[in-house]
Amino acid sequence: MRLAPIACALLIVLAGCGGVMDATTPAATESDEPSTPSTSVTVLGDLPFDATTVFERVTTLTGERVDGPVVYVEPPSEMSTSVLDARRSSFRAALGIDPPARNDSERLTLAAYAASDGNSVHVNEETLSDPVAAEVTVAHEFVHVVQFRRGWADSVWFVDPAVRGGMNYDGRLTYYLVIEGAAEYVEDDYVEQFLPERAGEDSLRAAYRNGSAYQRLNLARYVLGAEYVADRVDSPGELASVHRSPPRSSEQVLHNSTDPVESLTVTTGDTGNWSERHRDRQGELFLRIALRTELNRSAAVDAAAGWGEDRRITFERGNRTATAWTLHWDDAANATEFERSFRRYLDAKATREGGVWSGNENGSGNATAYRVVEPNEETTVVLLGDESFVRRATVNATLGDVVKVGVSRSDRAAP
Repeated sequence: MRLAPIACALLIVLAGCGGVMDATTPAATESDEPSTPSTSVTVLGDLPFDATTVFERVTTLTGERVDGPVVYVEPPSEMSTSVLDARRSSFRAALGIDPPARNDSERLTLAAYAASDGNSVHVNEETLSDPVAAEVTVAHEFVHVVQFRRGWADSVWFVDPAVRGGMNYDGRLTYYLVIEGAAEYVEDDYVEQFLPERAGEDSLRAAYRNGSAYQRLNLARYVLGAEYVADRVDSPGELASVHRSPPRSSEQVLHNSTDPVESLTVTTGDTGNWSERHRDRQGELFLRIALRTELNRSAAVDAAAGWGEDRRITFERGNRTATAWTLHWDDAANATEFERSFRRYLDAKATREGGVWSGNENGSGNATAYRVVEPNEETTVVLLGDESFVRRATVNATLGDVVKVGVSRSDRAAP
């Protein structure tokens, strides 16, 4: 799948994105393809280049011969506008990560996407105003066709265990980093070999550097994902190894490491009228991008480094929402570095009174409060959201890697 922002009424292609996997998607295998695949591409609509030629170039670069897909050229109204973080949430908004309004120039839309069965590619007809950019877009999507047809996407999707039913957020983000990073890596090679007049352009990376936190979170999969793949392979012909032995967290992508996720158990005690609604893992990349909204890049990177595991738990009481975000670090030094930096982050975005920071109103009309708790030397709990919850939440480390969150009795009454 390739994302594009709408700016000055022109669709400017920045990056791409493959179809999202789910538990019901059948895994493709090598035997699913005939012994002599047809690389012919059927196009329903008009393209300013020969799609079969582009597909054959991509399959030659990757060394994988698969059947050509059908390409549909579609009007914008028929293109999906779904991206990884399109929905709004009070948690992300409290950290400065919020998608723009639908009519905002920063919003992202799809320039193209590949279906997760690898049988079709759908192209937004507005991308065709720049024929070369359109060719690059389609080449990117053809890499996804190879990934889906060869079963590579399945290998990446099913590698990470769930936090509680379904893929966790960091797992989904890691999936995108590999899938989009691989397509971006091949795309760069494609441009160098077949479109040298466009080689060296860095608009995507510039957009990532200069974009909002929302844009960075969506564009990281291409920029940082491609960097990770480039560190893992020497040519597009080696992509199978990245998919067959994929990373298990965004931390492993950011540092090109095999560091395992640390052990962490978060339980909820007596929370009175506050009910747990959701829990998830956010991961190091999300943390880095959130910190970058108030800190410079190096400070944000250093503060997020040393991430070992985290668990975000959302609580609700009536129309009020609060979050207990527990972060477990590799060691005490990394925990201390984060806590020091996160307090600077809060000082930049909110007003401190004692140990609680108060920020702007959230979507419910209530002020967002923040508090930092250190239950042990390797664990930090960030409490944010409804002020009454933040002030009265109790946090205890019952064992080294077990944290218990509750609410004091003074905050048990219904609102």
